[in-house]
Amino acid sequence: MEFLVKLQKKRFLLVNVIFVVTAIILELAGISLNMYVYADNSYHIFNVPLIIIGFWVFVGHTTWVVYRKFGWVVGLLTGIIIDLPMEFLAFHLGWWTWIPSWTPAVFFNAPVANFLVYLNVSIGSILIYKSVMKPKL
Repeated sequence: MEFLVKLQKKRFLLVNVIFVVTAIILELAGISLNMYVYADNSYHIFNVPLIIIGFWVFVGHTTWVVYRKFGWVVGLLTGIIIDLPMEFLAFHLGWWTWIPSWTPAVFFNAPVANFLVYLNVSIGSILIYKSVMKPKL
């Protein structure tokens, strides 16, 4: 039994590492494609604010919990639902600024591409949890 607990802790750590690395890579892609710029922040990894990385991890875990309780449809919409109030706050507080890009802006200057990314984050979070946390004994 103790072995299973240790194994699940290691798998949970792996899920978090995957979420963090994915967040950094996708945020760096968004920055390098000039989709947005962040306000000055002294706490960052590779120019990605730590709070943004933490937000991605939060969205990933919340998506899994919502998926387990309510199923695929609500689980897939979780990332978008969580991001909507953040876009509102970010717009008014100047946390980041969207730069006009390939897709039209639909919600407080956030482009459609942003919401497609969060839909994919939800899909990816569910699939990561399903594959990594699944016991293989």
